[in-house]
Amino acid sequence: MADSNSLTLTVLGSAGAYRTHDGSRASGYLVQRGATTLVLDLGHGTYAPLAARLGICALPQISAVAISHLHPDHWVDLAALRHALVHGNKLGRDARSVSVISPSGLATRLATLLDDRTPEEQAVGAHEPLQPFAFSTWRSDAVLPPLGGGRIVAVGDLTIRSARVRHTGESYALRVANGDAPGLTYSGDVSHWEDLAAIVRSGDTLLCEAAGGATQWREGDTHVTAYGAGKAAASAGAVKLLLTHFGAEVDPVEAVRAAGTEFSGEIVAVREGDRFEI
Repeated sequence: MADSNSLTLTVLGSAGAYRTHDGSRASGYLVQRGATTLVLDLGHGTYAPLAARLGICALPQISAVAISHLHPDHWVDLAALRHALVHGNKLGRDARSVSVISPSGLATRLATLLDDRTPEEQAVGAHEPLQPFAFSTWRSDAVLPPLGGGRIVAVGDLTIRSARVRHTGESYALRVANGDAPGLTYSGDVSHWEDLAAIVRSGDTLLCEAAGGATQWREGDTHVTAYGAGKAAASAGAVKLLLTHFGAEVDPVEAVRAAGTEFSGEIVAVREGDRFEI
């Protein structure tokens, strides 16, 4: 039986943007503790296992959706979630606007994808009294945070901390924890493993992308390799390393081997449907 203080992590998808192997759903992770339900990224294909896990009627009770950056393989199934909230659940009496925390600009991108009105347009015209999403950003003000900067957001009985990392112009690693206890740090997509030092804490489980697999990292690469993931886990004192977001031709077994040359703790190449107690 799981510890009542632990986090339960369910892998909704773990593939890169165009992987075609078995298990090709993109990045998406469900984190639960008690009544708190948090989604970390929601890339293509991940809505279906999310809805199957929670049930359509429970989707409005998602505490928050936290998006690491604005590449579509990390958020595009918000479109499916939006339709389920509006049409599948009919925004009934138990409905609420689900919090979506992301880099700036996501609301407009989603509205464009759906050929829908932006939140700004809704504010000045006729619109539904309850919107499916309540958008906010990882910025504490209008200025882009420095590397390592971000926000701390309370979500239910958990906290999410963001730290800006190098990948796109505005990308974040995210850490979920219950108070001062060790937690789950999710790398999002990151080019330099050293950027994760700002957010991973000793005792954490590190869920880290390894799109580069067992190759050697080169300056200009936009993703870390499994070697970099291992270095990040070892330098921060993580207790477990979960490798994810494999590139199109990455061999997960080789990725685990490569990470193991840098990190002596437990290493798992995650797959869709995997569950972990943290």
